[in-house]
Amino acid sequence: MSYSHKKFELSPRLKLGVGRGYSQNRILKISAVFCLILALGLGINAVRLIFSGGKTDNQAKNANEAQVLGASDSQTSSDTQFVEYKVLKGDTLFNISQKFNINWTTLATLNNLKSPFSIKPGQILKIPK
Repeated sequence: MSYSHKKFELSPRLKLGVGRGYSQNRILKISAVFCLILALGLGINAVRLIFSGGKTDNQAKNANEAQVLGASDSQTSSDTQFVEYKVLKGDTLFNISQKFNINWTTLATLNNLKSPFSIKPGQILKIPK
């Protein structure tokens, strides 16, 4: 058995592998890693916002300082946070929300109103100050 030693030279594309060239694969891998890091950061930020009650860092710090320092007594008492409003004939949730400059959906949520969000005369609604 005799072996002949012939040298074959591969094209540059075959040297790097079949398919895309090396530089294109590297760019795709780097961009995929970047996207994963970005998605992870956004996910962590979303979880942090959920657990902080939707407050940003500055709002959360200010709220914590007020609680720790006791700077505002009105935040600790639940009676002073809300005003009671007695519904009159012809009142609608939207009209009441405009009177007190509050979103009607917030008003409905605070008072545990369910769809179709009907209110009756004489009903007492809690309205935040």
